[in-house]
Amino acid sequence: MPLLLLCSIAAPLSSYSQDFSSNSAGTASGQFLKIAAGARGAALGEAYSALADDAFALDWNPAGLIHVEKNSMAFMHAPYLAGTFTDYFAYAETSGEVGAWGVGLKYMNYGKIDRTNSSGLVLGTFAPYDAAVSVGFACYITGFNKAPEERFVLGATGKFVKSKILSEDSTVSSDIGLNMPYLFENSFRISLTAQNIMGTLRYDKEEAALPLILRLGTLTKLSDYFNLTADIIAARDNLPFLAMGGEVKIPAYEDMDVFLRAGFNTRAISEVSGSRNVSFGAGLRYTDYNLDYSFSPFGGLGSVHRISAAVTF
Repeated sequence: MPLLLLCSIAAPLSSYSQDFSSNSAGTASGQFLKIAAGARGAALGEAYSALADDAFALDWNPAGLIHVEKNSMAFMHAPYLAGTFTDYFAYAETSGEVGAWGVGLKYMNYGKIDRTNSSGLVLGTFAPYDAAVSVGFACYITGFNKAPEERFVLGATGKFVKSKILSEDSTVSSDIGLNMPYLFENSFRISLTAQNIMGTLRYDKEEAALPLILRLGTLTKLSDYFNLTADIIAARDNLPFLAMGGEVKIPAYEDMDVFLRAGFNTRAISEVSGSRNVSFGAGLRYTDYNLDYSFSPFGGLGSVHRISAAVTF
């Protein structure tokens, strides 16, 4: 069954075979969908698809929702580049042996921009924005007589995407994710994810597809205190790239843990001057509350600081 599932994912993607190259840069709409949700994943260099285990999984790999043991609520605020900012909210809850489900909202605000005529006279301002509302689920699809970590997990998300510049347009899309069983005494896992599988947005007279993103992710648990992650990421409007990250857990108190994180990726490694392919972050967990921070430099464009919080209840 997992093999048939992978074939069903690959079949509708065959029409994109001419993409995934530097020649495709600038050909996809909805670029805000690429922006990492949550400081934890961003600090790991965006190598997070196999590790996502709370409500943020809805934006990385919906199969990760299966790890939500009760209810999970997650928030993020990130002042982005050039005066823009990104917000994210998600809620997920378990449905017992059936699986888990969640809803999420990603919002990108570009601030106010002067509207001028051909002579440069300011006629007023406009405020572009992008938004996506997602509903997703995760469920076991094999091995119901086995332990949860020995089962295949399928996740899927439906999303409504809206974009506004002067006029506005909207579309629907979907994500699908597959987490494979743990290997090597529950220390290694592989995940497959396809995001923004369909949908187009029209700007004036031009129509462009959303940025299809394919991820092959791995999680290696070297110990109870160290996770190593790696993702190979291919977006239809650029070259594939490698991302890797590491997370160290430091027990600080009976109900408190401190996390240190670092990551890097090779995306556009030669296209932006200055440091931009590394990231750092830290986190604090106290009982059911998590607070995370990440720092991601973008060379001469500036830096992005993300702050996110999650609570399990």
